Amino acid sequence: MLTQDQIKLTEGQIKHFAQKGWVGPLDVFLPSEFEALKQCLETHSSVKEVEGQQMMTFYNNIMNLNTSRDLHLFHKPIANFFKNPKLVSLLNQLGEPNLLLWNTNVFCKMPGEGEIKWHQVYNSYDPSAYDPQKPALLYPKDENFLNLTVWVAIDDATIEKGCLNFANGTHEKKFRRLQVSPEEGMFAGVKNHKMVWQGRRQYSAVFDFNENEWTVEAAPAKAGQVIIFTERVMHCSRGNNSAQRRLGINARYVRPSVQIYPHRMQDDFIDENFHNIKRHFSFLVSGCDDYGINIVREWNDLDDTEVEFHNMANLVRFGHVKLPQGKQQIEIESLYQQAMEGDCQQEEPDPILQPRKYIQWQAWHQLKGTSRPEAMKQYSQLIAELPPIDQQKKLPLDEEIKAWLVAYVAKLLKMESHKVDCTLLFERYALGSADSAILTGELGAWLERDLSPTLLYNYPNIETLAKHLAS
Repeated sequence: MLTQDQIKLTEGQIKHFAQKGWVGPLDVFLPSEFEALKQCLETHSSVKEVEGQQMMTFYNNIMNLNTSRDLHLFHKPIANFFKNPKLVSLLNQLGEPNLLLWNTNVFCKMPGEGEIKWHQVYNSYDPSAYDPQKPALLYPKDENFLNLTVWVAIDDATIEKGCLNFANGTHEKKFRRLQVSPEEGMFAGVKNHKMVWQGRRQYSAVFDFNENEWTVEAAPAKAGQVIIFTERVMHCSRGNNSAQRRLGINARYVRPSVQIYPHRMQDDFIDENFHNIKRHFSFLVSGCDDYGINIVREWNDLDDTEVEFHNMANLVRFGHVKLPQGKQQIEIESLYQQAMEGDCQQEEPDPILQPRKYIQWQAWHQLKGTSRPEAMKQYSQLIAELPPIDQQKKLPLDEEIKAWLVAYVAKLLKMESHKVDCTLLFERYALGSADSAILTGELGAWLERDLSPTLLYNYPNIETLAKHLAS
């Protein structure tokens, strides 16, 4: 196994970084080390369609938020990868002996997704904001700082897939931001990151930068390889013009003298992107911290009950267990709500117009007084008893939807599943308008999508409805 002493940057590579602002791709990790990272990301993600575009989604169990950022705060394989002494020693060789790991982010471009436009991070951190009111980083005014980012290719990052591009030498110059609409912003071409970084802002930003005035260099990388750069250098990635996914993850490091989320010192825990960073913390990965101005820990502050609850919730969230239907499903959903939010504060839904929502509300309301830790324990116990789903044998989506519909109709009509004819019109099964509305509501809740109440009229049997929803 390669040791820290055996991982050295050459004089040429150090010079390359100093002159161009980046270096790579580098071979740092063993296949087994990289595989642990990749497996963690694959296991804790799902692919969904949003506005006609597939996107890879993730969940941050510390922020309790659907986001691709800071997954290392909960998942040890990610944290351990970016704390690895072999990797950190390379950063030290670039002139930074004392380093905090403060941020990670997953970048996934599905086939057909667009570009991430040219951008840099110079004296704060919020590149997509025109005038950030809550900068994520506050640098000392008397220091010649250097932020460092490590980018790791999870899939091969080819030019066709939209690998990183750098404008060599631009780390020596600060470029002006221009205010633009969200549709023109730097992350507008990538669905996931438009949602993460744009958030609820009414504006976005691009940089007053002309790539034709600089030497631009593409940096393709094979899966497992590393690229190190300072985010002061102008960088972008083109659109993914291939038929394959391009997945990567980066980690960001700063000196301990840099204040991370300075607004939290005033008990303001909502960041520029409207995310709650109250439980955010950093890792000291090398050297010492003589400043004490940041929250630095060896690991998160979740207790055993919380960790078990989040692990069980991830099994559900990412489709690793087979969920029951009916009463037990409602029980699981209500326990999750009680565990996350405490007693139900929602208004009572109309049982006629919103029958499923009313049933869910009623089940949650009945848990009033149950403590959040107790709800977590009960939820975890129920999920632990559910059968696992073999991901290798998982049905295609249309077949999965068809199987759900067959089971639903069979249960509703009290008949055996193999006797349900998928080509028979729903009206032949004597489904009334109320039955159709409830079916549509149940199906929408299972798919986590809003479905039209006229769906069963437009797609009048199981076969056509399943194919439509899958497409």
